[in-house]
Amino acid sequence: MRGGKSTFLDIQCSQCDGTVLIYQKDGDGALMRCYLNRIFSPPGYERLQYQANLRLKEIPNLRCPYCDNLIGIPMIQQDGRFAFRIKPGTFKKQVLKKEA
Repeated sequence: MRGGKSTFLDIQCSQCDGTVLIYQKDGDGALMRCYLNRIFSPPGYERLQYQANLRLKEIPNLRCPYCDNLIGIPMIQQDGRFAFRIKPGTFKKQVLKKEA
């Protein structure tokens, strides 16, 4: 666990219900961004966190692998971490596992 209250989420496309990401969310509150270092699946997105000298323009948009719906766009958080800014209404989430 990365600290505090942690939940594993199945992030699904709101158009086709396909799984887009398995993501570890810390804390309460709305899901507004997905940090690269908390993505556990699929491998293509999970691998991004290990790329040395990664630049923002090298990160692809977050899209549904089934219907190509745009879910999020790459961003750099104020603390320097890479993330996807999630577009409201483009996804659903289902709790997979909670940790205390």
